[in-house]
Amino acid sequence: MDMLNRLLIIIQEQSLSTYIVGGATIIVSYLILVHMLRFRYIHALRRKYPDPTLPLRDARVAEEVFDTTFRYDFPSLGRLSLELALFKTYSVPTISKLLVATGEFSKNAAKRAEDTGLILSEMVDPYAHIEIEKRKQSNVDIDKIEAEQRGRAKTAIERLNEIHGKYDILNGDYLYTLSLFIRQPIQWINRYGWRKLDPLEENAIFRIWYDIGTQMKIKDIPESLDAMNAFHLQYMHENVRYSPSNWKVAQPTVEHLLSIYPRFLHGLVYKVLPALLDPLDVQGFGLTPASKSITRMVDNGLLLQAWIVRHLKLPRFKPTLRTPTKPDKNTNRYKVLFDIYKPVYPDGYCIHELGPDKFKPAKCPIAH
Repeated sequence: MDMLNRLLIIIQEQSLSTYIVGGATIIVSYLILVHMLRFRYIHALRRKYPDPTLPLRDARVAEEVFDTTFRYDFPSLGRLSLELALFKTYSVPTISKLLVATGEFSKNAAKRAEDTGLILSEMVDPYAHIEIEKRKQSNVDIDKIEAEQRGRAKTAIERLNEIHGKYDILNGDYLYTLSLFIRQPIQWINRYGWRKLDPLEENAIFRIWYDIGTQMKIKDIPESLDAMNAFHLQYMHENVRYSPSNWKVAQPTVEHLLSIYPRFLHGLVYKVLPALLDPLDVQGFGLTPASKSITRMVDNGLLLQAWIVRHLKLPRFKPTLRTPTKPDKNTNRYKVLFDIYKPVYPDGYCIHELGPDKFKPAKCPIAH
């Protein structure tokens, strides 16, 4: 009996050690795989386009690089940075007063946010849509796909221009908003991303939004990233200041963003918010600056997330995209591929209908 017991103990010990070695091997193999694949997209772009200034001269290259950066490597951080960019425009009184005067910000904040997000997505998503359709089948009419998807982007910009044309918006405010769409993602990704952006990517971001700005007929757009940054800083220091209208516009947006968090966290989010803003924006909204401990907590939390993504998560193998390539066959409307907040368009949307209801056409004028 003693002999049998000793034999069972030996078998159990060997099995346990085998499990430990096997488990450790799997973990190490996974970490090695992450290390090998994590930089695959940026390495491929650098090999393909060794000249980082090429996106400034070639819009198609800019689209490809932009798509890789925001659809594969930094979709979540890119989206959050653009949400923050929009939010920061409200600390300019000439912008916030106009928005208050429209009456739209006292209404459905969720619809307003979704309309803005979808219009912006439709403007920057044509390259991603085209590539997805090209991968679906080898025998494909590329010219037809190009015309269809770029037509959507054109329609989105026309819709945005139509809405903006109803109001007297300062060209400087247009430019400041455009500068935030360029500057904020670059700042946030370089600070809180799992890697810093390559100059190739920064130039692509500038080119994409520069072209959109010209299609929006914005005047005097700075011709380089450095010039855009210089304009941004000057305009911010001259125009961001306190006004009651600033927070009147901002608060409904914050409440909308909080809708995905449990109620008990709302108070904490309000304390965290100033840590995400520039000091001038904090003053402009009339907020109390975040304490040093809150600021450190936010900073370290975002940096920890970046470390986890870099070392523990495999890269995405499919693009992160909310807009579909084709309308729904039953409704003939575009249905978002995933919702971040409560669905606003469960039956789908028409680009011409996005925006304030008072400017909505009687029916979608385009047969998709």
